[in-house]
Amino acid sequence: MTHPLDEPIPGAPYLEKSEDLNPSLDRLAEAYQTFERHTGALFPHFSYGALSKAEYTLAHTMHFNNHLTQIQRFR
Repeated sequence: MTHPLDEPIPGAPYLEKSEDLNPSLDRLAEAYQTFERHTGALFPHFSYGALSKAEYTLAHTMHFNNHLTQIQRFR
């Protein structure tokens, strides 16, 4: 999965850039836990259409891995 990493997700809130990754990692963990607990219907993905919960999990994981390429270690 690759996409323009500076392109906003349709309908998603604007995210402020920050050097401190901790709030973002906390939000990510919260989002994954909320999704894991979700038992209701899922909205179609804006790019892939209807996905099962397992397919959504895979899409989210691939999306996260794609964004990991943006994180640089500073020395």
